[in-house]
Amino acid sequence: MENEQGRLIYVSYDLFSISDEWSDYTLVRLGQYNGTEDSLIVGCPANMVYGNCTCQKTCEDPDGRNGCHDTCDELEMCFCPEGFFMKGQQCVPAEECACFQPGDGVITSSGYSYNADCSRRCSCEAGVVTCEDNVMCDVNAVCRERDGIRQCYCNEEYLGDGNTCTGPMTDCQDVFNAGYTDSNIYNIKPTDWPGSPFEVYCNMTDGRGWTVFQRRVDGSEDFYQNWTTYRQGFGSPGNELWLGNEKLYFLTKQKRYQLRIDVTLKEGTLFHLEYDRFIVGDESSKYQLTLGTYSGNAGFDYMNYHRNHPFTTFDRDNDDWGYNCAVIDHGGWWYRTCYHANLNGHYVSTMCLYHGGTYDTDCQLQYVQMKIRPV
Repeated sequence: MENEQGRLIYVSYDLFSISDEWSDYTLVRLGQYNGTEDSLIVGCPANMVYGNCTCQKTCEDPDGRNGCHDTCDELEMCFCPEGFFMKGQQCVPAEECACFQPGDGVITSSGYSYNADCSRRCSCEAGVVTCEDNVMCDVNAVCRERDGIRQCYCNEEYLGDGNTCTGPMTDCQDVFNAGYTDSNIYNIKPTDWPGSPFEVYCNMTDGRGWTVFQRRVDGSEDFYQNWTTYRQGFGSPGNELWLGNEKLYFLTKQKRYQLRIDVTLKEGTLFHLEYDRFIVGDESSKYQLTLGTYSGNAGFDYMNYHRNHPFTTFDRDNDDWGYNCAVIDHGGWWYRTCYHANLNGHYVSTMCLYHGGTYDTDCQLQYVQMKIRPV
């Protein structure tokens, strides 16, 4: 070619290859440059491509389970394309990784690789691949791919590594007893529950498995909902939620449960209410509330006023007053005429505790959590 002054120039590379159409003909290999001018193409080390790097996988972590290489953060740079991995400071084909196994690809040094039906499992330690044949998933697990990783996975209401599953988990006490003692979100399926397993937040902070069914934190969730929504549940297990009256019915009929209500006032005072029995009836009873004996440090049994009363929402008036308490107090609850506890009321104005003719807390509730565990 000629430059602007008409002088002949040339560029030369001793290696050049691109990917196929499926990879948009990406420039894969560009060898050593030789020519009379500066290179016209950005030169990357062997086997690397230039572009936006979103995840640089390595021979040690080919599945990206432990996060992508820390030098790759959606920047324009040279990086390994699909099928190539970083090995030290070099980008190599999968076959050159120490833990490469034909048919299984590269095996992470901290995990396993399974074949299509999970009957063959391979692991890698110190660069040596060891494989087991005739592997079987647990009877309560299935072989499937999740997040790009194929292995045995326990069914939703079971816990384990897929080869050994424990369960089913009917509540958070089951989760705790299975050895999962971190407070977190887990799947449970109460006895006789007709639907799929569902997520709950398990509070394990005091060494017991509490199933959280109500939480108010910041007012981000609207608790002024209709009968159907309260029946099904709403919100997020990790934040504000009402688990659902139908779920509470199936939960509380399978075992004897105690109830604990944790409350924090806006000025910082903490207190709790406990009841040694808690039952929510079925829908034909209008999800009637049954409570046992009170204990706690709240100074007053606020929930006593609501014993044996059905649930009320703005579209289903089951209270004892001439008006609908759910409409007036902006929530869904076991209202009477109307409340001593209104823990599902509007977060700012009607989430209150009340007795003796005055609002004891002046509706200054900052945090509320309701949870149950087997007695």
